[in-house]
Amino acid sequence: MAAVSAPGYQYVAQPVPPPPRRRRWLVAIVAGWALVLTGLAVWSIRNDPPTVPEQRNIALALPVLQRATGEMLAAAQGPGRAVALGPLSLARGCRITPVRDGIEGTREVTVYVQADQARPVLDAIAAGFPDGYRARVAQSGNGSRLALQADAGGYVAVNADTLADAQVFTLEASTGCRPIADTEKDSTDPAAGPPPAVLAAALKALGAAGPSSPATRTINCPRGGNASTYTVDNVPAPADLGGALEPAVNDATVLRADPQGWAYRLGDDSVVVAEDGGRLQVSATTACR
Repeated sequence: MAAVSAPGYQYVAQPVPPPPRRRRWLVAIVAGWALVLTGLAVWSIRNDPPTVPEQRNIALALPVLQRATGEMLAAAQGPGRAVALGPLSLARGCRITPVRDGIEGTREVTVYVQADQARPVLDAIAAGFPDGYRARVAQSGNGSRLALQADAGGYVAVNADTLADAQVFTLEASTGCRPIADTEKDSTDPAAGPPPAVLAAALKALGAAGPSSPATRTINCPRGGNASTYTVDNVPAPADLGGALEPAVNDATVLRADPQGWAYRLGDDSVVVAEDGGRLQVSATTACR
């Protein structure tokens, strides 16, 4: 009988018995486990490495990008090749989410090779990367295109995509789209040394006086030291570019020679001369030692 009712008395319910001891233990265990999970989540947020690039902003990604660029330049240099280091590019406007803007950092190394040497050179570049990059080269089904892919860590990728018969191609390191952050510290190149003698020799052959401080792009090399590309713009183009450069290319390995530009390697240094509208851009790049 759940309740008793008597004349003149209100309805009286029987008291509810206290919960069994077993139920109280179960509640305590669940509450304790919830605290453990909360603690693990807090520790994971503070200590675990990022699991997606969106968790690592551009300021954290740039040091990885710059190291990858040093590895690219060191792997790309070698006999039978000329190289040029590109500037750091920071492009806003990419999308992390449909409502969140981001920024992408990229840096390039341009490589000049002799005819029919694109595949051997790409294979040699892949072999020159650290083992952890897991660099590999693939060729399209019909053999007309080549691609290099490598993983520099920190969600920074290294790629190249070129025609199989190309004599110039570009290696690119990219951060992908990242959250925006202050990049002032890691977007500045290290200090460059004096320009190499090959730059002065090329300018002299072209009848131009080089500036005392040419534009420079510099990267730290993987095994210490640095390498730089020195550039002089707006040099008047001679009527016969090849004839003018002849004194400068003695003993050099010429990789490109046409009216629009020359590229050659002398010792460990590279020289690239590009013509545009009757003016020349002359660049010289030192090597990682």
